[in-house]
Amino acid sequence: MLRRISTLVALLVLVAAALVVVTAAPATAAGDDTVLAFGDASFSGSTSGTALSQPIVGIAANRAGSGYWLVARDGGIFSYGAAAFHGSTGDLKLNQPIVGIAATRSGSGYWMVAADGGIFAFGDAAFLGSLGGTKLTRPVVGMATTPSGNGYWVVAADGGVFTFGDAAFFGSAANEHLGQPIAGMAATPDGTGYWLAAGDGVVYAYGSAAWFGNAPGNETISGLITTPTGRGYRMVGRDGGVYTLGDASFEGSGSGAFPDSLVALGIVGTPTGRGYWIATGEAQGQSGTLQRRLDSLGYWVPTNASGPGTLTTQALYALQKSAGIPRTGTFDTATQRAVDDGVLPRPRSTTGYIAEVDKSRQILMLVSNGRVVRVFNVSTGNGARYRSGSGYAIASTPEGVFSVQRQINGTRISELGELYRPKYFTGGYAIHGSPSIPPYPASHGCIRVSNGAINFLWDSGSLPIGTPVHVYA
Repeated sequence: MLRRISTLVALLVLVAAALVVVTAAPATAAGDDTVLAFGDASFSGSTSGTALSQPIVGIAANRAGSGYWLVARDGGIFSYGAAAFHGSTGDLKLNQPIVGIAATRSGSGYWMVAADGGIFAFGDAAFLGSLGGTKLTRPVVGMATTPSGNGYWVVAADGGVFTFGDAAFFGSAANEHLGQPIAGMAATPDGTGYWLAAGDGVVYAYGSAAWFGNAPGNETISGLITTPTGRGYRMVGRDGGVYTLGDASFEGSGSGAFPDSLVALGIVGTPTGRGYWIATGEAQGQSGTLQRRLDSLGYWVPTNASGPGTLTTQALYALQKSAGIPRTGTFDTATQRAVDDGVLPRPRSTTGYIAEVDKSRQILMLVSNGRVVRVFNVSTGNGARYRSGSGYAIASTPEGVFSVQRQINGTRISELGELYRPKYFTGGYAIHGSPSIPPYPASHGCIRVSNGAINFLWDSGSLPIGTPVHVYA
């Protein structure tokens, strides 16, 4: 059974459900900037200060609550306390990065799940099937296991649920209009139901899983756990805030307890239900990590910025256009998958150095002997009729093979507006900087790039006079 409520009703129900939202970390919290322990959860160590090949993405605890594992994007496993190491994928080349981990009831094994639904089993964890090789609409974001240990559920970002072994299907959110992608999944203690939590804090309940309310929606949720009774659940937000509903007790919050460069990745509880651990990791999309990854792929963006900004948005537009996904300008799940897949547009030229402008995708590529060197977001002619001189013209960007003929190292004021550091490739048409580069055609016919991008093209010498410019649709 699925239950979802409106914002007004949600507020009333949340009061009745005694939702607890605490924004300050209590004095009883133990841990560091990577793992925080609350209640009867003991801090046993973390990767804080360790140079990692890939960032941490998840946490799981052994059934006794005496230890836990951290897993990295490459499947590297770090074990603490009584949680024993049973193997990892750290030395394997994965098709997609690891996104979650779940432990067996005995504590002598664990499963890892990758973004493509691939399952990796270690110790006494049995391999019961996977989605590896299956074409998914959205990437996998997590998993949950059955009480017997002979089954597991896998959930995708769109709410699709996939079952393996003795895990029964009770429903999914695949046909729901999600406000944000699914961020977490938890099963009832008896395995006859499960909950899905979306990033906006909306909870979907299926099977015997009872609905106790949503998180307030003022921060992005990153994890969900149930209580030992199944009559409540906790959610953790990216800033470490903990939200408790039903019979879930509040034992502390990680809000304000770790640097702004990190976010809470997930939460896992102790067997008594009176404690939990919160794991943190790099805030992809909020720090230079994303910028460096975009730059390494070839999407131009400054890598020395203190945080995300308009130029990062421009790079994300270019990536999203290249991947054929919604042009949101944000680092959403589909965009993360495009980054992980190393998506680059395919140029038309195969020899020489040339600037290609693909009007259909609204991108500019610098191509060297068939290899894309740099990609920029652009905005070309919008096809609208506009006044020009004493008559009218159509805002169209000419197609063909041209070359950079002349340039102005400054701002040119024309009857149609300002052209910042224009590089003319035919007549009065130029590649030039502008403060407004939407993810769609919006110019009078010139090829707009961001002011930052045109500065790069000038300062790096990447688009000198004589460079061929191929414009096509």
